[in-house]
Amino acid sequence: MSKFSLWVNKEKEMIRHEFAHEKPKKIVVNALYILLGALLYSIADSFFIIPMNIVYGGVSSLSIILHWFTPQLSVNTYVLIFSWAFFALGLFTIGLKYSLKSLIFAIAYPLFNMFFEWLISVSVIDGVHIFDVTSISSIQLANTTIDADNPELLPVMYLVSGIIGGLLSGAGIGLTYVGGGSSGGTDVLSILMNKFFHIRLGTATFLTDSCIIFVCFFVNGRNLLPLLIGFITDMLCTQMIDKVFLGMNQYSLALITSPKWEEINNFINKDLGRGTTLLSAKGGYTKKDMTVIEVCFDRQDYPLIKQSIYSIDPDAFVTVMSTREILGYGFSRDTPKVDEKDVPVNPDETRKLIAKANRKRRRMDYED
Repeated sequence: MSKFSLWVNKEKEMIRHEFAHEKPKKIVVNALYILLGALLYSIADSFFIIPMNIVYGGVSSLSIILHWFTPQLSVNTYVLIFSWAFFALGLFTIGLKYSLKSLIFAIAYPLFNMFFEWLISVSVIDGVHIFDVTSISSIQLANTTIDADNPELLPVMYLVSGIIGGLLSGAGIGLTYVGGGSSGGTDVLSILMNKFFHIRLGTATFLTDSCIIFVCFFVNGRNLLPLLIGFITDMLCTQMIDKVFLGMNQYSLALITSPKWEEINNFINKDLGRGTTLLSAKGGYTKKDMTVIEVCFDRQDYPLIKQSIYSIDPDAFVTVMSTREILGYGFSRDTPKVDEKDVPVNPDETRKLIAKANRKRRRMDYED
């Protein structure tokens, strides 16, 4: 068997394992998240980033730079070329699993861009392209027209476009991550830098974007304003990615230390339906042996769990930490539902279903 066949079989096995535990409904929801992410990212590019020639990293920035040198093709045509070039690079250097995660985005994003380009060109009222941010000659601000006679207002429009574009593109990428996908593009370069040079992904992404922004600085007449706007847009995009991704996947991990640990542990397991891990520990000052309870839960359960712990032991020492993601049964894999009648359910599944219903009821009672 050739090396290529071995590689294909390995990738197929990884993909089969990846989707083995995913329900069809979950796969569809994830795909919708990725499509919505691609839509927001395309809105940012089509309405704000590309019209104002804002270079802040990514495929659109590379397309803008290349369009300056070879304007024979449109920026969106270069976006399509770069998107699929990076997709192919990721397929052969990172693997099929990563490429499948970026496939939906790689298809949808350029198509959305072309659609919005057409929409902007045909949306004309009284001779003005109403969706074109560069058509600012007819805008009145406090009886002042934004035109060549008032050049001091143009940087304001440039900055506003960078801010809105950065926030929208960050939200789009964040939703793509929520759906388990990837925006692809120059992310491939960051992953390769991590793979071959052991550079942290965050650092690699920053280096990649910075290189693109500085290229713009030198080919755009060493103008400082595009450089600053590029970095501002990039930082806003990064912050928005974290806000969206962490905001929609925010779980917590609690470490509970209490002499009444058995009572708390039983309550969490039986009444709240959450699994726990018991950790053996020793007090640093007292040198006494103790048991620490570790429990993971989503943010909706936090008020109920907090109230329950302190109702059992008001002096319990509780440390709560936010986590980016929790994988496994009950979090990334849902508790199975039984819709059919007369279908036998094993005792363990029955206990989990009852605990889930009790947890929902207790949460509703607490909110009331």
